[in-house]
Amino acid sequence: MSITQPLAGSAREPSLQALVVDHTNAARHSQQLDHFHYQRHRVYAEELGWVPATQSRREFDAFDTEDAVYILVLDHGEFVAGSRLIPTDKPHLASTVFPDTFTLAPIIRSAEVLEWTRGFIIPERRSRGSVRLLAASCAAVMEYCLRHGHRQVGGMQDKKWLPLWAKLGWRVHIHGEPRMIEGQPWLPAYFDVTEGALDNANILAGLDASILLDDRPL
Repeated sequence: MSITQPLAGSAREPSLQALVVDHTNAARHSQQLDHFHYQRHRVYAEELGWVPATQSRREFDAFDTEDAVYILVLDHGEFVAGSRLIPTDKPHLASTVFPDTFTLAPIIRSAEVLEWTRGFIIPERRSRGSVRLLAASCAAVMEYCLRHGHRQVGGMQDKKWLPLWAKLGWRVHIHGEPRMIEGQPWLPAYFDVTEGALDNANILAGLDASILLDDRPL
């Protein structure tokens, strides 16, 4: 099924957009990208305490480089969810910080496989339609990967999302046993990039057309 064709049994959600931002168009979307880093700080520093709080209330790490691509989900222009993608043939979180978690299969290092990290929904949107919003975020990531010829996407994943992966019908490849990180089980896992995986995410999100916006220079 084409990503631009209506999906049977779904309703169009015109308010959602998924903006693709990297170093080539970051200046054009500086406000949205700044808000992404602000909300990242709220989640990862203030809520979860995984990283130190900063005076600027913006969260950055060693992997926010020119290789990073950000998927910023907007609802009526307001930032509500985000993700970061990094090619695994470059330094990334799993290979640099968690290489010892790959106990079942080797670490992936390939330009055809992206690491998916720093994914979150802002706290205010988790109690209303959060499954649809999460599915829309997954659809945006999957569509980006399809457009750019990537065969898998994944990395260190919170085990609690296993039921969502099953609901989406995504094929998951587990590369290690769960490891407790900040009191939660995490494991290295990767998803196959397929049209079917995108269709399933679109259906769960109630989307009948692409929401991905990519205005980066060719």
